[in-house]
Amino acid sequence: MKKKGKGKPKPKPKPKPKPKPKPKPKPKGGHKPDPDATPKKKRPGIKAFIPKRTGRKKIPDLNQWLLNHPNVAAAIKWQYQPASLSNAYAPPTENDKVLWSNWTMSQKAELNSVYQNSYFWLGGAAQQAQMDPNGLTDEPENIDPDAANDNVTASVNVGPAYMWELYLAHVGFSLAIELRGQLPWSITGYSAESLRYLFDSTTMAWNLFGSAYWMGTYNNKVPVKRADNLPQTTFAPPKWTYPFLRQVGLIGSTRLETIGKVLDWMRNLTHFYGNSSFGNYFAVWQYRGYSPLSKIVSGTIDTNNPNLGLQQYTAGCHGSVGLLNAVLRAVNIPVQPVWICGHELACFLTEKLYLDHGDDPYNLNVKNSPSPILSLLIDEVTYKDWFTYDLTINITDILSPACLNIGRRAKEFM
Repeated sequence: MKKKGKGKPKPKPKPKPKPKPKPKPKPKGGHKPDPDATPKKKRPGIKAFIPKRTGRKKIPDLNQWLLNHPNVAAAIKWQYQPASLSNAYAPPTENDKVLWSNWTMSQKAELNSVYQNSYFWLGGAAQQAQMDPNGLTDEPENIDPDAANDNVTASVNVGPAYMWELYLAHVGFSLAIELRGQLPWSITGYSAESLRYLFDSTTMAWNLFGSAYWMGTYNNKVPVKRADNLPQTTFAPPKWTYPFLRQVGLIGSTRLETIGKVLDWMRNLTHFYGNSSFGNYFAVWQYRGYSPLSKIVSGTIDTNNPNLGLQQYTAGCHGSVGLLNAVLRAVNIPVQPVWICGHELACFLTEKLYLDHGDDPYNLNVKNSPSPILSLLIDEVTYKDWFTYDLTINITDILSPACLNIGRRAKEFM
């Protein structure tokens, strides 16, 4: 007989299986992570990865700036019609010009485009532009009907389209260099006359019977008023002139210092030989018109005097005053030509100072003197004493006592 027992022990409950860990996601691209690599720090957030925009500096609105500076806006005038259909020497009147405020939308847009282009060019490398025979140059096509005649006194006529492009280039550049604050001085406080010699097209050329624009005052037809004088220059693209001034170190910390640096550079120039005919000008500068700026700077060989070699020739007092006008215009320094007894003087309007003869800087006394070039200039009081109290007129009488004072400062220079 079997003994009674406690019976079979109850089976212990099986432990619940631990949940299998979820597999780690494989890295994208199928590459296995390196277990020995230093773990990367968590990035601070997506904002840190948004690159900053490095676009161009915001350009000031030209139209708004001109509205805020009405004195400058009032000086921008384009001569759209001739003063006379029969007299080429009739000075333009205000009725022959159109104010910037009355320009067409298309004309304003063209100026704005040139301004913007110049603004960004100044903010970049500002490399010197090359003369473009099909665009702006200091040797434009001369459409003067007598340009092929060697014996006729040289002058320059350009087409209306070319003159408009040249005018816009200078106005747009002057405004861009002002609005960028590129220079230590500003045009906003200039007098109306000073602004006129930067922004009025009739200080560069006159509309000739509606078919051409005539550059340079003609020696035998000098106007009564100084304000009607035109410089004998074909100018140059401001994107050529400004780099030249900068590269040679002619831009000073003030307008007066800049004028002095340019006059000092002019000590190297040589007065040309011969008359002012198309033929002789072509022999000296290889251009049938006024002496091109680039040719004065680089020098030429006068084919009538080849034995003299390469020289930086200037076309006497007329060409030198033209050079001063064209070069200093690129840094917003206006120069007014003044005619006295068949010669030309330069008036630096903003400084109220005069060069009593365009030939003074390369006069032998001046060339050989160690004295500062700025002592060559005379003030307004001296000008009135030597020439005339009327600061608005030219002197055309070759018997005037004023004739004896032309170049006087250079003769006395020590």
